[in-house]
Amino acid sequence: MKKILMSVSCSLILGACSMGSPPPLQAQSATNLLVSSAGVYSGAFSTRAPVTLLSLYDGSAYLFYQKPVAGVIVVTNGQQTDNGQFNGRSGTQYSFAPNAAASPVQVQIDFSRSPNVSGTVVASNQGATPMTFSASPEPSLGQSSGLGAIAGEYSGRMSSLQGNGAAQMLIARDGLLAGSTSTGCEFRGRVSPDSGVNAYKASLTFNAAPCAVPNATVTGHALLQESRLLIALPKQDRSDVVVFDGTR
Repeated sequence: MKKILMSVSCSLILGACSMGSPPPLQAQSATNLLVSSAGVYSGAFSTRAPVTLLSLYDGSAYLFYQKPVAGVIVVTNGQQTDNGQFNGRSGTQYSFAPNAAASPVQVQIDFSRSPNVSGTVVASNQGATPMTFSASPEPSLGQSSGLGAIAGEYSGRMSSLQGNGAAQMLIARDGLLAGSTSTGCEFRGRVSPDSGVNAYKASLTFNAAPCAVPNATVTGHALLQESRLLIALPKQDRSDVVVFDGTR
């Protein structure tokens, strides 16, 4: 894998089935978020399932969860009022349960009691029970991230709606990365600090099959929790997402 990274340096991833195909991603528009809102938060759903929230200044948000089945909720173009109420009508939930599909959701987050936050996830299908969550900021809230902090070799799992498997990833101090999965998929890409937030912009380009998104580039965000790296990269049409969850 280190040889792959050297080559890159030289030449330069709750719901079940969806009720319908979610709309394509729209260009993200600026939104007036409170300065205290953007950051990384850790907490739990009302079911006690752990959740990690990444809130960004551009109106996007990511909610990573692990139980009872791992998955991620991705929100784009969210709007926040002056009183700290965030409304993400354009959300998609990706559950890595067998035979699950991308499912439209709405996400409301209450930042008015910052630094602690609470929120609700509402599925689009009728009769679905809303999920509530609460979270607190991680110690790094409001601090910017440097490439030196995220550099290293990570082992974990790469998941999508197509399946999941063991994966390794190496990130260099210049932000270039490369990796592979146990199924034989190879990928390369880059991470860069997201200004003002303890998170990173991320981009991965995958080789041909058996990669989940063969011969394609997907973009999203990454966050580092001590030695744990979480990356979520949704496809442009929202039909799938690639999530990496690993430690160094």
